[in-house]
Amino acid sequence: MNEFFNALKNKRARKEYLKSMLVGILSTALDFLIQAVIMYMAGHEKYLNFFSVFSGKTIDGLPYTLPLSLYLTSIVVSFTVSILFNYLMCAFFVYEYGNVGRNNKGFLRFCIFSLLGLSITTAGSAIGYAGIGANSGLAVWGIKICISLLMFVFNFFTRKYFVFNIALIRDDDNTINL
Repeated sequence: MNEFFNALKNKRARKEYLKSMLVGILSTALDFLIQAVIMYMAGHEKYLNFFSVFSGKTIDGLPYTLPLSLYLTSIVVSFTVSILFNYLMCAFFVYEYGNVGRNNKGFLRFCIFSLLGLSITTAGSAIGYAGIGANSGLAVWGIKICISLLMFVFNFFTRKYFVFNIALIRDDDNTINL
């Protein structure tokens, strides 16, 4: 952890971290929006309006529980779209050496870490769904917020050190021109 704070003393690292935060916020907003649209489309006859997806308010006033399969499908679809947006932003905006991750190896690493992140997100959401229940919009989104905060830290470190890291391509056999 000390290494992280020492790294932030570097102007480039600080700049990348701030850009990463901005992209993380935009990706999360896209993720939330797409999930909400899917949830609303699946239960539009139950909700008062689109924004009721976030509060859990229904037409009849009774809690509406989205089927687990549909809930998890909405998570996977929204996560996938937001992660593709995130990749493009990381490769072209966030990291000074973004071109390091714009090759087949970099994209493969990104996909592997994204699948791991999707697994964590899906498992955490399923556990939260089972533990807290999905009959309250606030519970669903509270779970999603907690997992999103955890995933921000995971995403920043995996991208910074394993995908868009210039040291990964600096070897004698496979050096690329920057």
